[in-house]
Amino acid sequence: MKITKFDHSCVVIEKNERNIVIDPVEFTSTIPDIINVDAIIITHKHGDHFQPIVLDKILSLNPNARLFIAEDMVGLTFHSAEIAQINHEINLGEFSVKFFGKDHAPIVDNISPCKNYGVIIDGIFVNPGDSFDIVPINNPDVLLVAISAPWLKVEETMDYIKKVKPKRVIPIHDALLSPMGHTITDNWVIKACAEIGAEYTYLQSGDNISI
Repeated sequence: MKITKFDHSCVVIEKNERNIVIDPVEFTSTIPDIINVDAIIITHKHGDHFQPIVLDKILSLNPNARLFIAEDMVGLTFHSAEIAQINHEINLGEFSVKFFGKDHAPIVDNISPCKNYGVIIDGIFVNPGDSFDIVPINNPDVLLVAISAPWLKVEETMDYIKKVKPKRVIPIHDALLSPMGHTITDNWVIKACAEIGAEYTYLQSGDNISI
């Protein structure tokens, strides 16, 4: 499995030359043309995870790709879409996918702003989206974690890592950080990883890692 990070929260998972795209967005750079896409997964409806113009581009190249969305996103795209079903495992080409969770982490007044569904791929890769929802598997090989947002403190990210106990942590949701801010935040998250023996892997946009 190869994991490629693009802007902010966009991640492409590749196995045997097939792809799953999660939260395709573009801010400072352009996602290259991606083909052989079996599925596109949108964890929730916020604009830093869901950009219709980017979705249109990917689907124009992959008209048979399945699109999975949260239930409160119905009507936000004209493409045929499926509502993510929690705890139901599905086969998508080369991949096994399961969704978990329910709501976006609260931003103010302890009220969730929208639905949010985490993604588990092949039982080894976890992307919780914008939440700290309990992961229904133990010690995944890879955990993606948000490290900067109006809805989180770095302490919460650190606590989540120590609860999930992954083998490797990859930071996402980092477009709000300056280079200096990224370094400061990384140091705290690396501390949490060290406590559980996890490896911390920072990927810039376009970087990838194989597991």
